[in-house]
Amino acid sequence: MAKPKSPKKREEIFNAALRLFSRNGYSKTTIKDISEEAGVSFGTVFTYFEHKEALFHACVTEPLDEFRNHLLDAKESLDTLTIDKLKSLVAQHITFFLEKEDYLRVVQYVIGQPERFSEMEMLDEFAEQFMELVKAIVTTGMRKGFLPESDPDEIGYGYLAFLMGARLTFTDHANVQLTNAFKNQALRLFGVLD
Repeated sequence: MAKPKSPKKREEIFNAALRLFSRNGYSKTTIKDISEEAGVSFGTVFTYFEHKEALFHACVTEPLDEFRNHLLDAKESLDTLTIDKLKSLVAQHITFFLEKEDYLRVVQYVIGQPERFSEMEMLDEFAEQFMELVKAIVTTGMRKGFLPESDPDEIGYGYLAFLMGARLTFTDHANVQLTNAFKNQALRLFGVLD
């Protein structure tokens, strides 16, 4: 009788793989490296992931659900959006992106080689969903009068690029001073000048 799979062990393998794919890329990361990083046997990795490609695919696509849940929840509260809620949302986005360095490095690796990775399509879909949210926020803010007239498409593209770049530009861990500086710059993208 097969031993039941452990969600904790799967998570350890997943996190080890994410760290290594982030640092070394797909080609230079081996299952042996991942098993050593996770503290499991070589064969245990295959208990949870069929092959390296499946593990990489999981590392690129599974965190998208967390991003969707975290970032797209704001869509439900557009009717009650205020300038203070926008400021809070921007602060949440920045904190969340700053915490996801390994994942965002893997995303950049995939984006840099679109012909090689099928995961690109899912990343594009998420980017479109995120930009649609930002456009809705901008449109609502303009309608309610707390955001200046602007092009919601431009802000959507600029804001997503800013969030990605902010995390990938600095290699130190998130800190209050850095977070506040990013928050102020992100709000300027929306036309909020504090």
